[in-house]
Amino acid sequence: MRIFTLFVLFLPFFHHTLAQYTRNDGRIELVTLGVGTGFSTFLGDIGTQGEVSPLANIRSFHYVNFERRFGNILGVQIDASFGKLSYNEHSKDVLKNRNFESKTFQAGVNLVLHFDNDVLIKRKTPFAPYISAGFHYFKFDSYTDLKDKDGVAYQYWSDGTINDIVENDKDAPNATILYRDYVYETQLTDSTTNYARNSFAIPLTLGLKWKITPRFHGRFFGTYNILLTDWVDNINANGNNDKNINVGFGLHYVLRMKNKERRHLYDDVDFVAIANSDSDGDKIADDVDKCQNTPKGVEVDAVGCPLDKDKDGVPDYIDEEDNTAKGAIVDEKGRTLTDEIIQERKEAMLAMITERKSSFSEDASGATLDKIFDEIKKKRGSEGQIPPHLIEVDTNKDGLISPQEVSSAMDAFFEGSSSLSVHSLHDLIDYFFEQ
Repeated sequence: MRIFTLFVLFLPFFHHTLAQYTRNDGRIELVTLGVGTGFSTFLGDIGTQGEVSPLANIRSFHYVNFERRFGNILGVQIDASFGKLSYNEHSKDVLKNRNFESKTFQAGVNLVLHFDNDVLIKRKTPFAPYISAGFHYFKFDSYTDLKDKDGVAYQYWSDGTINDIVENDKDAPNATILYRDYVYETQLTDSTTNYARNSFAIPLTLGLKWKITPRFHGRFFGTYNILLTDWVDNINANGNNDKNINVGFGLHYVLRMKNKERRHLYDDVDFVAIANSDSDGDKIADDVDKCQNTPKGVEVDAVGCPLDKDKDGVPDYIDEEDNTAKGAIVDEKGRTLTDEIIQERKEAMLAMITERKSSFSEDASGATLDKIFDEIKKKRGSEGQIPPHLIEVDTNKDGLISPQEVSSAMDAFFEGSSSLSVHSLHDLIDYFFEQ
């Protein structure tokens, strides 16, 4: 009952969510887990007599189920529910004031037919009907209300009242009127048949699925539950088994989804070839290679990086100084930095700054250099022969080095984020005017 109350309280929120929810890519819910609640009405041998409120015969139930959908249409559902069934008579016929209430448990398997299958209804629809049928184990244990709260037995009179004395008793004028307390305290049994309190059931369900979000679905449903026993109300008559009708609502969470459009997306991809690819040809697969684009013929270690025997951070194929002392600071060619080399680099940097100011000042890098570059493109077309050690400067891969790319390369050098050396920058400026 509390679950149903929560649903009523949150119904405005669900309506707002549906109004905002427009994304539905048609994915099918492969596996769902659902919980829900509702009300049951009993149909048996006890008939409605006199003034009995319909609410007196309605009881709540709760359920949980797990569904696996196969393909677009069919699903198999494992379902379990527990609740109560009840019925009450009130009649001037003293023999037709029967009543009972039974706790019930039901569990089994359902076969579900979904209509949002792209045949009858599109998968993308937010609302879709479904039907199901199943076979369940059913357990019950019925009790009746024969006494009031003080333990006094009910005596039904032909005028429709309930008293503490039999109607034809000599003390009937002194009878006290009683009122049912609806506490079912006495277990029902049959005087001649010791019937089983468990059986089977066949539930037939018609429902409506509401796709609130891709992950949360609501389900409104009605179930006609055919019981394979006629003893739930403790009356076996007319050769008809007992039945009940369930009406309820549940929330279902989608654990797994399938998108038919994406199912064959990678059919043409050779994942084995990708796993074994070696783009730089160093015999180390790309997914292991930590140093991509190793120059051809360079000897590498187990993770694809060029060997560096003296561990100075400069690969052997570039290193101009073997066996550098441990901890020594080296330049880009692996040479230990001496005071002379440091001074040489300072002078080179100053010369570079001067050259940049004269050749790539803001004025020069504007109309003048752009004009020079336009002449270069006319002369050489869209592709040039950039020296290998300057290829990284050609960031747009058009085969030419523009003034903007030269300026960016210099900025990167001075910021320490470039692999170019001082000599390479000199070559870069020379190449720009020569290309």
